[in-house]
Formats: sequence, C-alpha cells, structure tokens
Amino acid sequence: MRARLLIIVLGLLALVGCSSGGGNSSAEPAANEADAMFSLQMIPHHRQTIEIAKVAMEKSKDDFVINVADKIATAEAGEIEQMATYLRSWNIQVPGDDAAAAHKMAGMMTAKDVEALKAASGKQYDDLFLATLSRHLRSGVDMAKAAQSSGEHIGSKALAGKIIVSQTEVLDQIAAKQKS
Repeated sequence: MRARLLIIVLGLLALVGCSSGGGNSSAEPAANEADAMFSLQMIPHHRQTIEIAKVAMEKSKDDFVINVADKIATAEAGEIEQMATYLRSWNIQVPGDDAAAAHKMAGMMTAKDVEALKAASGKQYDDLFLATLSRHLRSGVDMAKAAQSSGEHIGSKALAGKIIVSQTEVLDQIAAKQKS
C-alpha cells in the first residue's frame, strides 16, 4: 500500500507542481512529497485515534480518560479538516475511511488492538486505553517530526509543530496519571 500511495503522490505532485501560488513569488512555498505524505498518512492515523476516543467516552467511567479522549478527538477532527484542505489545494485526493487498509500502515493500531480495547472493561479498559493511546500518539509525534524536518509547506510544517506540542502534552499527562 505504501508503494502505491507513494506513486500516486509523486504523480500528482509532478502533474500540478503542488503550488498554491500560481507563480506568485510572495505565495506560500510549494508543498513537497513529505508534506503530502504527512497529510495522507496522518489523516487515517487521526481517524483511528478518534475511533478509539469515541469508545473511551462511551465505556470509561474515569474522568481523566474521558477528558483526554474528548480533548484529543476534538483537536484531531480539526486537524483532519486542515490536512484535507491542504490536500485538495494540491489536487491530491483525501484518503478514504478504509479502516482495514489503515490498520496496515506503520504507526497504526492493528484490528486486534482495537478489538482488545472494545472488549475490555472497567479499570482494565482505562489502563489499556491509556497505554494504547500513548503508543499511538508517540507514532504520531514521530510522523510530525519527520514532516517538520523534511517538509516545505509552511502551513503543513506549522500543523506538524502543533501536533508535536499538543500530543507531547497529552503523553506527559498520561505518564503522570499512570505513575499516580
């Protein structure tokens, strides 16, 4: 899947030049492959986070878990819209909501991971959710760091920086909760 996605991205970038400026030198710099791949991979990653966050908001009785799930789902829904806007401006199709394909992507939870979360209950659920979310968010931070270092699009790089800060903050909060 990654090879097919890369071919599509490279073809689209070559076709449209990924520039929103239309030759205007004062416009934002064009996007490169790293910018496009960031959005193409982070959108399914965020969708998966939102999926498990919704389960947490329904299943958990722990205020901390519910608040973290709500906070992360709200933030990531907005970030998905921002990345989708970038992709459309670059004439790149926004990824569909194919959970089976997404589970195979690097940094994603497997279908088995998601099912284990859905099957757990009580404190076991809360502990499993926080551990699973932590692993998932760490992979998102790694993706965002790669985009920041290799990307060229100002907006995309700024979004990657925002993701690094916000998800690191959540990871720190989870770590503190797990120690208490």
